[in-house]
Amino acid sequence: MPDSAPLATWLHSLPDDFYDQLAHALSLHGMAAAELLSRPIDELPRQITTLTGLDAAQVARLNTIGSHAQLVQALEENPRQLYDLLLVGGLVLDTSLAVPVLAYVRQQMRIDNAQLAKLKQYCLELSGTFLGALEQHLPAALLTGLHRLRVEEVFARYVAANPPPPPTAATIRFTDPQLQMMRLALLLVHSLPEAGEQPFMRAVAAIEPLRPAALEPMIARLGQLQPAEALLLTLPELVQLYQAMQVCGMVFVSDVLGTLGLEEALPQPAAEGSAAPPAAPASSRQAVGEMVSSFTHWVQQTFPDAPEIAAARAQVLALADAL
Repeated sequence: MPDSAPLATWLHSLPDDFYDQLAHALSLHGMAAAELLSRPIDELPRQITTLTGLDAAQVARLNTIGSHAQLVQALEENPRQLYDLLLVGGLVLDTSLAVPVLAYVRQQMRIDNAQLAKLKQYCLELSGTFLGALEQHLPAALLTGLHRLRVEEVFARYVAANPPPPPTAATIRFTDPQLQMMRLALLLVHSLPEAGEQPFMRAVAAIEPLRPAALEPMIARLGQLQPAEALLLTLPELVQLYQAMQVCGMVFVSDVLGTLGLEEALPQPAAEGSAAPPAAPASSRQAVGEMVSSFTHWVQQTFPDAPEIAAARAQVLALADAL
């Protein structure tokens, strides 16, 4: 029988509020491990079950731990299972498998993406410290130095083949006029390379996020988006919208619009409930300018220190020389 005296001594030395300190990490790691093992036919969970012995039933039982006494009991009865739960759960959190888990936590806790990132980092740091302590107190027969390396190697191969998606930088809900303006901006910029060989058109086409092929996925997304529906954007996607709106604004306040024969594309809203004729082109240009300015100002104020936004702004400002 392995010598469990060091583990027992350590467990009895834990403060009574230890579970409270670990609760968030246990919950998040447990949900992540459960998400992984809910896919038993996939290769990764099969490999992890082979290496650790963890299965969905064991994880579900460990996820019922809800007090300090239950935590100590689980560690006394099968410390290796809880060790593997935290190890596997933490590794899952850095893969694309964690996306639904993190989305659920964000919704349930009503926190934003920045707060979610801090919570995840806090839980990973806490579980890492706890795993280190367990490694020092588990009997050698229960845990070899190679065990953790083998598990981490399996995840490393999975991540190499399935890189996690970029983190969400912003969540935006457009009003109907804003959504229509954003669609118009993207379609306008998409059409510029085919509209002529003017220096301005060529300069726009040289900006990689504004090339037609790069714009098409976002055009499709906005085409299906409903007003007030949440639009989750990565930072590169936000940069793309930011630049497209700026280029659109430049087009609408210059003679490029007339050169392209797109004067009729100007938004011409009438006041609600009014029988007044459509707004004059000058008024429409002003409305477009205000919407472009409002969006670009919001981006700059929200991400004042983002080098990607500063670089994107510089690229668009350089277009003025070609306009």
